[in-house]
Amino acid sequence: MIFVIEHLDVLSKWILAEYKHSYEIAKNEKVDLLITGVKIEGLPSTEKRFYEIFNPENVIILDPQAEEELKPNDKAEAIIIGGILGDHPLRGRTKTLLSDIFPKAKKRNIGKLQFPIDGALYVAIQIMKGKRLSEIPIVFGLSIITNFKGLEEEIYLPFAYPLVNGSPLISEEVIKYLVGNRNYRLKWGGKEEEIEFNYQGQSFLSR
Repeated sequence: MIFVIEHLDVLSKWILAEYKHSYEIAKNEKVDLLITGVKIEGLPSTEKRFYEIFNPENVIILDPQAEEELKPNDKAEAIIIGGILGDHPLRGRTKTLLSDIFPKAKKRNIGKLQFPIDGALYVAIQIMKGKRLSEIPIVFGLSIITNFKGLEEEIYLPFAYPLVNGSPLISEEVIKYLVGNRNYRLKWGGKEEEIEFNYQGQSFLSR
């Protein structure tokens, strides 16, 4: 099985950071990843669309609006994740841009919450490795808190994040895009994690 991100959005710095982090996750988890619909140097990617490579009848599309939950015993040639930046509230773009266009593809959800692309990939990998969705710790809502000229600033991300080693799985490049090189702390579910350093490229996979 291969995990596929079908690019369906503008190739912004934010979405590119999520793609890069997705590739790091795939390498760490020792699974195959392919980004379709756009060629990106340094990432496993192709301008071909997923349906030019795989028979849509043999894939699973991850869609928050799908009726069935993804389970470890689901069989498919590929799992398709929409390369779409999140909206709040959820607009159902995966359904519009993928599920409705390929009615013969299987549709599965990983819960009804909206994940970043890299988070959705991580959760899907864990499920296909044998975990049930209910066994994967997930938190909804993440705040990035910084101080700027003596004032505290908070950026709230209204999305779902899997917890890895007790911390939300989020791309450090995304955080840098949002707060620059300022020190920051993360706040979620009543917990806080203070980061006392500026960006040095450490991975949230190990924190």
